[in-house]
Amino acid sequence: MMTEDPQLLQKLIDDDEIEDIELQTGGYPAVVKGRPIKTPSSKKKSNSRKGYPCWCKCIGFTMLTFSFFVILAMAYGYKVLTEVVEELTIETDTPRKFPVVTMSERKLDAVANRVEDFFENIIDGKADTPDLELSQDEINGFIGHSDYLRGNLMYTLHQDQIVEEFSLPMDVLGFDGRYFAGYSLDTLKSEGEDGYDKKNIVEMKMMTEAKHEDWFDGPLMFMQLQYLVTKNKEDKGQKMFELFLEKGSFFGSWVTPVEERHNIMEDIYNSADSEDFGKVVNGIELVSIQEGKLIIKARNLSSN
Repeated sequence: MMTEDPQLLQKLIDDDEIEDIELQTGGYPAVVKGRPIKTPSSKKKSNSRKGYPCWCKCIGFTMLTFSFFVILAMAYGYKVLTEVVEELTIETDTPRKFPVVTMSERKLDAVANRVEDFFENIIDGKADTPDLELSQDEINGFIGHSDYLRGNLMYTLHQDQIVEEFSLPMDVLGFDGRYFAGYSLDTLKSEGEDGYDKKNIVEMKMMTEAKHEDWFDGPLMFMQLQYLVTKNKEDKGQKMFELFLEKGSFFGSWVTPVEERHNIMEDIYNSADSEDFGKVVNGIELVSIQEGKLIIKARNLSSN
């Protein structure tokens, strides 16, 4: 039934136009004679639904694989570290503690300056340089200023021997209640009966309180080094310090001696900083380990 009221008819036509405009701006397809037509907004939405590029997926997969292998390597490294720590350390609630030598900063600075002046005088070739004497208390005084080493490490000097005793906590590695405990001996020896056949030997040995029987027997480290002080063939009057490995073992495995002996100090002499080292060797007359002290005697160059 058609209405004959012109004002009502005009109002109905205006309402239909407003509704059609709202539908089109809302992103829905417009309808023209019963057929849907896609609007520009619908095209934009369809384009925004595209997936990630292939290269992006490859990078993501590579990073995921790399992270997996890093985590796997860290887990394996931690497992190996745990086994080594358990073999070489002991677990105890009453770790051994050593006496602490307390020295003031002023006294420690005086000791450090005395050592520095001694070697500077040797390098500069100054005559009549006084001997350098260090007591075991002065050495342990420096240890007493370390938060980690204080009470956990101590040096004792005997005739021709240095004893190092240690009980180091492994909580720094995350192993609470476990300690790397033991001792180290550095001994000067002379082997042979005839004066010309005597060999000067430095023997170094490190023992741990842990038994580590499932891994190896014996010391953690053992070395015998022959040392020689000879004249420099290229510069007569200058001395050279030579060091040769006689025998040794590390973690229970013995080092096979080679037929042609190699001077361990050769690489140091060939380095860029060898000049000062050569001056120090040439300027030292004697190194003596006595009861409670270490003495380094300077060579009196003025008498040569």
